[in-house]
Amino acid sequence: MALMKFFKTPMNQKFDYKPRYWDPKKEELQERLSKYKDETKGDTKAVTARLRKGFKGKAGSAGVGFRETRAIRTKELKRSNRVLLITVVMLVLLSYVLFEIYLTEIVDMLE
Repeated sequence: MALMKFFKTPMNQKFDYKPRYWDPKKEELQERLSKYKDETKGDTKAVTARLRKGFKGKAGSAGVGFRETRAIRTKELKRSNRVLLITVVMLVLLSYVLFEIYLTEIVDMLE
């Protein structure tokens, strides 16, 4: 019997791999929810861990890092500067048009 198994060719091995789905957003949400649950319990270790993480670059519970915060701030600053520039240009154009139209009347009133 042992000779029969010796000359037999081996069968293919079956590989049973079931991939798991990984959702990073869901994992981040669950992590944030667990932090809030720990905070509501009054756990001081959870609060200190959150504060340390905030100092290391994460902006607290929002999950926005320091670089992202800086990028958002510069984007908003550029936007506000653009709005200010457009407002100034519009006011200058409006004053020029009004000055051109009513200049003769203003000079007549002053004389």
